Amino acid sequence: MKEIQENKEKDRAAAKQLAQRYRYEFVDLKGSHLDLELFHSIQVDLMFRYNFVPLRLEGNALVVAMADPSDLVVIDEVSALLGRPLVIKVAPLSEIQDLLKKSESSQRMLEEATEGFKLDLIREDESGEETITIEKITQEESSPIIRLVDTIIFTALERRASDIHIETRDTEVGVKYRIDGSLNE
Repeated sequence: MKEIQENKEKDRAAAKQLAQRYRYEFVDLKGSHLDLELFHSIQVDLMFRYNFVPLRLEGNALVVAMADPSDLVVIDEVSALLGRPLVIKVAPLSEIQDLLKKSESSQRMLEEATEGFKLDLIREDESGEETITIEKITQEESSPIIRLVDTIIFTALERRASDIHIETRDTEVGVKYRIDGSLNE
C-alpha cells in the first residue's frame, strides 16, 4: 500500500514537471468537478486507449486532462476522433486511470459483460456433491463466462497490459493488469 502511494506521488510530481515544461495547466482530478453528461458522451474504451478525461467544453473546444502533453500524435488522433479541437490540461496518469476505472460507464461495460453471469451447479453423484463442468459453463459462444473473459482480455489489450492477474477475495474477484511494469486494478 505504501509503495502504491509512493508511486502515485512520483506520478504526480512527474505530471507537474511536464505541465511546467510544456506550459500547460496542471489539474488535480481528485478535487476537480466533472461534467457527467460530457463524460458519458465519450466512449470509455476511447478514454482508456488514449488515457484522457474530458473536463468541460469551452466553445467548440473540449478541455481534457492528459498525462503526456508532448504526445502530439495522440492529441491529434483524439481531436480527429471527437471532431473538435482540444484544450490540454495535465494530470497524473494514475489519477486519470483511477477516475476511468471508477466511472459509471466502465461499470456499465463490466455489468454488460457479466450480465446473466451465474454458475449452474450440477449434481454429479448421490452423495450430494456439486461440481461445475466446463462444458456447462461454456456451452454457448455467447455464454456469460466467455463474455467476461473476452472483456478482461479486451481491456488488457486496450490498456496495453503485459499481464492479467485474477485474484479471489472474500466476496469478489479482482482483476489487475500489469501496465508499464506496475500492477493496476
